[in-house]
Amino acid sequence: MMSTLPKSVVVGGRRYPTWALSSEARQQLINLKRVDAYIAELKGRLAYYLAARKQCQDSLSRALPTSQTSQVQRYYWQMAPAEWAHQPWPPESAQLLMRNFGAREHYREGDCLLIYVKGYGVCGWGEVRVGSHSTKRLLVWRSRVTALADAISAKMLREYALRHPTRASQRLPEDTNIEPLLSALKARTGVDAV
Repeated sequence: MMSTLPKSVVVGGRRYPTWALSSEARQQLINLKRVDAYIAELKGRLAYYLAARKQCQDSLSRALPTSQTSQVQRYYWQMAPAEWAHQPWPPESAQLLMRNFGAREHYREGDCLLIYVKGYGVCGWGEVRVGSHSTKRLLVWRSRVTALADAISAKMLREYALRHPTRASQRLPEDTNIEPLLSALKARTGVDAV
């Protein structure tokens, strides 16, 4: 197969007439032209397969079942060490780093934590937020007692059909009626941040 060559070629910013090229340079020019043609063919195939992939992805999205249920609020017990609980809580502080009281980073934004201090009980609750300038998790207080003596004890939790946590972090069942406990905490609190 004889490939036709242009009258001149530009290499490195300099123009060369084809008739002045050596036979080896002409052969390399033919090879370059063939490789460029093959690359153009591959680009065409790639565009075709990318379009086919997009169509398959759209079809898959339409074929998946749609979620009819709304996002369920997740509540967790989070045990906090007594040393942390005995530290003074500044009244103006509405949020704190979760690692400061030993909470893990596995919570999602919007999860609600019931803070439980062993020997005292539930001392407050808050929502998990992700820091605006980092991936650090924050607990934004919604309600908390002013003193540990005001905490809702394990014995009192029975009134709300709840049991105290047995692990450092423990999810409450989705069907738990948590509102009465939250209302009782709100009645005992000095801070009610919204």
